[in-house]
Amino acid sequence: MPNRAPFRRPSILMTAMAFSLLLLSCGASSADKSAQDNIDFHLKSVDGRLLGPKDFRGQVVVVDFWATWCLPCHLQAQILAPLHQEYKDKGVQFLAANAGEDEATVRSFLKRKPFPYPVLLDPEDRVSTELGILSLPTLLVIDRTGKVRYFDAGVLDAPSLRKILKQAGV
Repeated sequence: MPNRAPFRRPSILMTAMAFSLLLLSCGASSADKSAQDNIDFHLKSVDGRLLGPKDFRGQVVVVDFWATWCLPCHLQAQILAPLHQEYKDKGVQFLAANAGEDEATVRSFLKRKPFPYPVLLDPEDRVSTELGILSLPTLLVIDRTGKVRYFDAGVLDAPSLRKILKQAGV
């Protein structure tokens, strides 16, 4: 009988890391449809305003499509919050567009984990569907001229987003 190394079960940490990487990479290119023709949307914000990217002409707009149940979305929000602080006086507008959840669910979540920028509501997934968003989180970055500079699913790290913002004119 050949001498075999004993089978070792992966540690909980290794399993969690592998699962996290899988979640972060799921649908990394799911937002394939061009967003250029569909960025003229308006959604109700939790404070009652109708807002969309074109309301911030001349600014770079970052739209984070997210949901309360989406754990990678929570990580993306943690990455975006300090970037919002860093870029808020540099002509960058951040928006958080909740996809597919009712207002009460979003408001309940925001009581525990508020966003430092406007939160938009897309309870019927109308805008998300029009944009071809299949997985969350998905980030949309629109430059000062209204051109889509970035549109992809998955968690984007801060250094990568800084590069995209620079390319978008910040």
